[in-house]
Amino acid sequence: MERQLNQAKTKSFRCAPLFKFGYQVPRSHSNCVAIDMKNKNTKWQEAEALEMKQLAEYDTFDDLGKGCRPPVGYKRINVHFVYDVKHNGRHKARLVAGGHLTDVPIESVYSGVVSLRSLPIVIFLAKLNGLEVHAADVGNAYLEARTKEKVYIVGGPGLGKLEGHTLTIAKALYGLRTSGLRWHEHFADTLRDRQKRTLTFG
Repeated sequence: MERQLNQAKTKSFRCAPLFKFGYQVPRSHSNCVAIDMKNKNTKWQEAEALEMKQLAEYDTFDDLGKGCRPPVGYKRINVHFVYDVKHNGRHKARLVAGGHLTDVPIESVYSGVVSLRSLPIVIFLAKLNGLEVHAADVGNAYLEARTKEKVYIVGGPGLGKLEGHTLTIAKALYGLRTSGLRWHEHFADTLRDRQKRTLTFG
């Protein structure tokens, strides 16, 4: 009985309208279109279109064409949009892969991250030793790295002109099991390459 009550709560939570900063946030592409029609604008659909434009700029997918067969050894997965509203009212949509549908990798996919506690310590030590601290934000970081996972999708609603096309995923798309590790490797390789060039050319 308790399990059934929890399932009912979860189902009602998933179906209930979600609001953030006074805006209703969609839960799916069809919901996104319905909210835009209700509000008599296209803000959420524009957010989807912007995300697809950015994915195209990063060559995230290899388009095999409409109705084409995927390469041998590739596994089909799903993708979906995750929607959000920023504090300034900007509508954002991010395409996320259903990485849970892929096989669990044999090798470790751990990717270390900096803890919030260690940042003040590093800044304090740098200041104490007269060192400069540089910080940067990498936009669409994961998409800078290539994936080694052999997965493909069939474009659905929201993917614009790619709807119905067979697309292999070439970049470390958010949601794939190994995306964190691929980005970590790419970032480390970039830093090592920069260090080599600095030492070579002084």
